[in-house]
Amino acid sequence: MDEDLLNSDRGRRLQTAFEQLNDHQRQVMELAYFEGLSQSEMAAKLNQPLGTIKTWTRAALQVLRAALGENRNAMGESTGI
Repeated sequence: MDEDLLNSDRGRRLQTAFEQLNDHQRQVMELAYFEGLSQSEMAAKLNQPLGTIKTWTRAALQVLRAALGENRNAMGESTGI
Protein backbone atom coordinates (compact mmCIF):
# COMPACT_ATOMS: atom_id res chain seq x y z
CA MET A 1 0.00 0.00 0.00
CA ASP A 2 1.11 3.57 -0.64
CA GLU A 3 3.15 4.92 2.33
CA ASP A 4 1.74 8.44 1.86
CA LEU A 5 -1.81 7.10 1.96
CA LEU A 6 -1.09 5.18 5.15
CA ASN A 7 0.45 8.23 6.78
CA SER A 8 -2.44 10.38 5.67
CA ASP A 9 -5.01 7.92 7.03
CA ARG A 10 -3.05 7.64 10.28
CA GLY A 11 -2.92 11.42 10.54
CA ARG A 12 -6.68 11.73 10.04
CA ARG A 13 -7.31 9.05 12.67
CA LEU A 14 -5.07 10.85 15.15
CA GLN A 15 -6.73 14.19 14.46
CA THR A 16 -10.17 12.65 14.98
CA ALA A 17 -8.97 11.05 18.22
CA PHE A 18 -7.56 14.38 19.49
CA GLU A 19 -10.91 16.04 18.82
CA GLN A 20 -12.45 13.70 21.41
CA LEU A 21 -10.22 15.06 24.19
CA ASN A 22 -11.46 17.80 26.50
CA ASP A 23 -9.44 21.02 26.76
CA HIS A 24 -7.34 19.88 29.74
CA GLN A 25 -6.56 16.51 28.18
CA ARG A 26 -5.61 18.07 24.84
CA GLN A 27 -3.42 20.63 26.57
CA VAL A 28 -1.36 18.06 28.50
CA MET A 29 -0.93 15.88 25.40
CA GLU A 30 0.28 18.86 23.38
CA LEU A 31 2.68 19.95 26.12
CA ALA A 32 4.05 16.43 26.54
CA TYR A 33 4.40 15.38 22.93
CA PHE A 34 4.91 18.61 21.03
CA GLU A 35 6.80 20.67 23.62
CA GLY A 36 8.48 17.75 25.41
CA LEU A 37 7.50 18.83 28.93
CA SER A 38 7.53 16.41 31.84
CA GLN A 39 4.48 16.13 34.06
CA SER A 40 6.26 18.18 36.74
CA GLU A 41 7.02 20.90 34.19
CA MET A 42 3.40 20.88 33.02
CA ALA A 43 2.19 21.23 36.61
CA ALA A 44 4.39 24.29 37.10
CA LYS A 45 3.47 25.83 33.74
CA LEU A 46 -0.28 25.29 34.26
CA ASN A 47 -0.19 26.12 37.99
CA GLN A 48 -1.88 22.80 38.79
CA PRO A 49 -1.00 20.05 41.29
CA LEU A 50 1.07 17.21 39.86
CA GLY A 51 -1.72 14.76 40.69
CA THR A 52 -4.12 16.74 38.52
CA ILE A 53 -1.71 16.63 35.58
CA LYS A 54 -1.30 12.88 36.03
CA THR A 55 -5.08 12.42 36.09
CA TRP A 56 -5.56 14.51 32.94
CA THR A 57 -2.75 12.62 31.19
CA ARG A 58 -4.11 9.19 32.10
CA ALA A 59 -7.62 10.16 31.01
CA ALA A 60 -6.30 11.54 27.71
CA LEU A 61 -4.36 8.35 26.99
CA GLN A 62 -7.45 6.25 27.70
CA VAL A 63 -9.54 8.35 25.30
CA LEU A 64 -6.85 8.17 22.60
CA ARG A 65 -6.43 4.40 22.98
CA ALA A 66 -10.18 3.88 22.68
CA ALA A 67 -10.49 6.26 19.73
CA LEU A 68 -7.58 4.68 17.88
CA GLY A 69 -8.78 1.17 18.58
CA GLU A 70 -5.56 0.09 20.28
CA ASN A 71 -5.93 -3.32 21.84
CA ARG A 72 -3.91 -4.64 24.75
CA ASN A 73 -3.39 -8.26 25.64
CA ALA A 74 -3.68 -9.70 29.16
CA MET A 75 -0.09 -8.68 29.96
CA GLY A 76 -0.82 -5.04 29.06
CA GLU A 77 1.29 -5.19 25.90
CA SER A 78 0.12 -3.30 22.86
CA THR A 79 -1.13 -5.42 20.01
CA GLY A 80 -1.17 -2.50 17.56
CA ILE A 81 -3.45 0.28 16.50
